[in-house]
Amino acid sequence: MLIVFVHGWSVTNTDTYGGLPLALQSSVAGQLNIQVQHLRLAKYVSFADEVKIDDIARGMQHAVNTEVLSRLKPGEKFVCITHSTGGPVVRDWLSQYYEHKFPQCPMSHLIMLAPANHGSALAQLGKGKLARMKFFTEGVEPGIGVLDWLELGSDQSWALNRQWLEYDCTADGLYVFTLTGQRIDRSFYDNLNSYTGEAGSDGVVRITAANMNYGFLRLAQTDGGLVVDKQSRPAKTALGILPGRSHSGDKIGILRSVKATDSAQTHPTVDAILKCLAVQDSASYAAAVKDFDKLTAQTQKDERIEKIKELFLVERTFKTGRYCMLVFRLIDDRGNNLSDYDVLFTGGPNYDENHLPEGFFVDRQHNSNNPGKLTYYVDYDILNKGLNKDPSKGEFGIKIVVRPQSGFAYYTAAEYKGTFDALKSYIEPNQTLMIEVQMRRHVGEGVFQLTEKTDPESFKDVKVGKDI
Repeated sequence: MLIVFVHGWSVTNTDTYGGLPLALQSSVAGQLNIQVQHLRLAKYVSFADEVKIDDIARGMQHAVNTEVLSRLKPGEKFVCITHSTGGPVVRDWLSQYYEHKFPQCPMSHLIMLAPANHGSALAQLGKGKLARMKFFTEGVEPGIGVLDWLELGSDQSWALNRQWLEYDCTADGLYVFTLTGQRIDRSFYDNLNSYTGEAGSDGVVRITAANMNYGFLRLAQTDGGLVVDKQSRPAKTALGILPGRSHSGDKIGILRSVKATDSAQTHPTVDAILKCLAVQDSASYAAAVKDFDKLTAQTQKDERIEKIKELFLVERTFKTGRYCMLVFRLIDDRGNNLSDYDVLFTGGPNYDENHLPEGFFVDRQHNSNNPGKLTYYVDYDILNKGLNKDPSKGEFGIKIVVRPQSGFAYYTAAEYKGTFDALKSYIEPNQTLMIEVQMRRHVGEGVFQLTEKTDPESFKDVKVGKDI
């Protein structure tokens, strides 16, 4: 077996892999009776501003061709284990070079640890002045090209995730796993940056952003409001939330905390990866999906409340739950990105934005490169409980207001009115829903007219007139 490890953003040393490579080398042989004959540790550049995810994926293809293929036996494929940004890197590589050709791909297993598949709320902060100053003192750049991809709602991540909606990796012999945690290493907590301690995340990446089980929904404006125009969801993918794991650090980090002497009995990351490697066909993959679903449910039950006295003068209680992330893309029927708008959630019998359960809203972030992208982070459990106290009700809607609302070209407000129960096929706990909203662009007939008069006349006060 040949295993390739791929690290995350801002890494400049292979010590980031901790003892996982050596721990797996001995554990695989002992538990699965498979010899790991080759280990390859990736060293890719994410700290140069001009480098993009696409560039790194091209570099990976060159490295696979020169360093991996010649070491594979006939019919053998390699295993790839990634951390954080390494997940999107390898997925981009797959889409670039093996789209709709996964059976020909030389990789059998993609095991992603805490992957930022839908980005990270921290990416936007990583491009700030303070971050640039920090990296300057360390002799590297922040890596703006990679951070652009990682920013919530980026065009690049949207495009890749739209592609993956069409894939059925398991049917093509490629077994994809997402392993993440939801513990916060309080020693990394920054009081000035609440994202480092955000509930439902590992301190860097939200579970919703890691999960490869997600959905796409297109709402189109009609005379009757917003209606569902298209929906899609990829094939079921394994998600396992490992107990007691955070994103980074050698204490509880999902990757770096692994010691070379660890085994399945002593470390949850090693145990989970060995279960992934044991999968060799669609039946065993389906069984693994169910096992990881049970692990996820148990972890979220056990870690719902955390009491900590260390680092604080008094004991503090932290609560977490199940969340969902809604990534909006606002466009019009002419293909224009919209930038001046409001997205409002509504509830109650009159679909009022003030009639929603208290505490359901957690965070909202615009994409800095495309203001037509807006990401909401909401508490699924609060919504589900608050909207369904009465089984016959549970009204839930979305109202879109786009500006300008008058003039020669303008937009009118539109609403989707339904129930939360009806939306549960789209909005699920621990998942991301990509929502494309297509608004009608209205144009008045006054924008272009013809006249028979040949004498000069001003038309600066022309009326808008009726819609074209």
